[in-house]
Amino acid sequence: MRVGIIGDARRAVAWENHLRPLNIVKEVVIAPFLKDIGEVQACILLDESPDNLNLLTECIRKGLHTFLVSTLPVDREQLERVYHTSEEAEVRVQFSHWPSISPSTQWMFRQLSKPRFIQVIKEKSHLNFTDNLENFDHHWMDEIALITKWMALPPHRVEPVSLTLQNVDTGIQIYLKYESGASASVFYLASGIEDRHRRIISDHSLLLDQDVLHQTVRKLHTHNSDPPVIEKKEFDAGKAAELSAIQFFKSVQLKNETIFTPFDALKTADTVHKIQKQLDKF
Repeated sequence: MRVGIIGDARRAVAWENHLRPLNIVKEVVIAPFLKDIGEVQACILLDESPDNLNLLTECIRKGLHTFLVSTLPVDREQLERVYHTSEEAEVRVQFSHWPSISPSTQWMFRQLSKPRFIQVIKEKSHLNFTDNLENFDHHWMDEIALITKWMALPPHRVEPVSLTLQNVDTGIQIYLKYESGASASVFYLASGIEDRHRRIISDHSLLLDQDVLHQTVRKLHTHNSDPPVIEKKEFDAGKAAELSAIQFFKSVQLKNETIFTPFDALKTADTVHKIQKQLDKF
C-alpha cells in the first residue's frame, strides 16, 4: 500500500517512522497539502486546524482511506457530513481518539464488552492551571467519547454540574444514565493537588481498574461463588501510535470498522451537545 502523510513535516517524519516497519506499507509519501500527495491508497492527515473536517471530507471524496490525527472534533453538522460521505464512498475513516486507541483500553474492551458501570476521575495539577483551562473541554470530552463508544447507545439522562470561580471553569462532574440500567460518571478537576487519572469499569462479575497515567490495569473477577481473583497487567503507551496505524490499515484491508469511526465521533458530539445544553441553563 502506498500511504501519504499530510501535514507538518516534523510530525510527518515521526509518523513515517511508525509506518516504515509495517509490511503492508510499501511506500510513504509526505506532503504539506492534499493537492501535493499524488496517487496514494490511504493517508494520515495531521491537522489541528478548525478546517480539518473539511479537509477530511476532501480526502474521502478522493477515495482516500484517512486517519485524522487531531483533537477530537465535536461539530455535529460537519461530522454528520463526514459520516454520510464516508458511508456512501465506502471509505474507512479513523479518528485519533487516544483513550480508545491505547493498548490498555483496547485490552479492556476485549475483557468487558458491555459495562454496567463506568466511573472516570481525572485531576490535573494546579501547577499547570493556565494550560489546564485552555484544554478544559478537551479533557472531559475525551472521556465522554470513550464512554459513548463503550456503552454503544445514547444516554437517556444527562446531569452535568460545573465548578466555576468568577465564571472560570475549574471542574466538571457529569452523570449519565442509560435505558439498559447502566450508568457512567466523569469528574474532572483542572486544579488538583497532583495529576491523577483513573477509570473503573464493571459488570456483575468483572471489575477493571485502570491507572491511565501508568498504563496499568487491575482485573478483579469471580467464578461461581469463589472469592474474587485479582490480576494486574502493564502496558506500553509508547506503542499506541504504531498500533493505531496497524489497526487502521487492517480495517482498510478487511473492510472492517476502524477503532474510532465517524459514527463514534458523531454520537459523541450528540452527547456533548446535550451536556453543553444542560450547562447553558445555569
